[in-house]
Amino acid sequence: MNYFRARTVDEVLGRLAERPPPRVICGATDLFADPALLPAKYEWVDISRVDALRAIERRDGMARIGSATTWEAIAATEWLPTALREAAASVGSRQIRVQGSIGGNLCHASPVADGVPPLLALDAHVELASTRGVRRLPLTEFLLGRRRTSLHADELLVAVWFALPRAQDRTAFIKCTNRDGAAIAVVSAAVRLRMSGEDTMDAVAISVGGVSETALRMRELEAAMQGQRRAGLARAIEEASLVELTPIDDCRAPAAHRIHLARLAIGRAFSHCIKETDRGVSTA
Repeated sequence: MNYFRARTVDEVLGRLAERPPPRVICGATDLFADPALLPAKYEWVDISRVDALRAIERRDGMARIGSATTWEAIAATEWLPTALREAAASVGSRQIRVQGSIGGNLCHASPVADGVPPLLALDAHVELASTRGVRRLPLTEFLLGRRRTSLHADELLVAVWFALPRAQDRTAFIKCTNRDGAAIAVVSAAVRLRMSGEDTMDAVAISVGGVSETALRMRELEAAMQGQRRAGLARAIEEASLVELTPIDDCRAPAAHRIHLARLAIGRAFSHCIKETDRGVSTA
């Protein structure tokens, strides 16, 4: 096994340009949980000490989070949207949060990854770099399915970008698990909501994780909720077809139960956003 701990992005990209390229490692929380990833079988480049990949910044109304940023750091950054901080705080135990990174969460591409639904609701993009240059992709195009992404073998996920919500926007994240405490999600949902003065939903973004092979933006449900009055919220969610979801059926939950949990999580996320709107507290 050849293990290299990089200090700069250029060092990482240089190694990834080699043939065959090494595998990238950061917090190693997924590596230790995957018996197929035997360390001795691969070449590794460690990005956990690359300072340029660990920054959380605000730039002209945009948030930029370096790919090696830990969940603990994200949860502690008060100006980040509530949904993302709530998701960060729910990732495993504290031992996992201080090691695990946002970039690793995205590149692992698990259907139940906690970080994905809030980032989808925020219309996040990923920044991918190689010695050939830099490109940006919407997160919806980066995630192709279970353990599949658009990342090329010589590319590094450098950062995640999204526009910061407006002051009147509210966001929320709900995670449904099979037990209390630190646990893998069965289903999760994130909502970004802006209410108008007439008590109607002026702007809506909804995403659901854990039901299909990858987390999804619920575009049809968003369109149905647009302009919906608060009084009709529960009924609209209950009657929604959720046709965009193709539910997984496995040992943690049958397909029908996942659909039920999706409705429950979406409804609770909306309720959280509406309560914060009523309080007048900016928690976007």
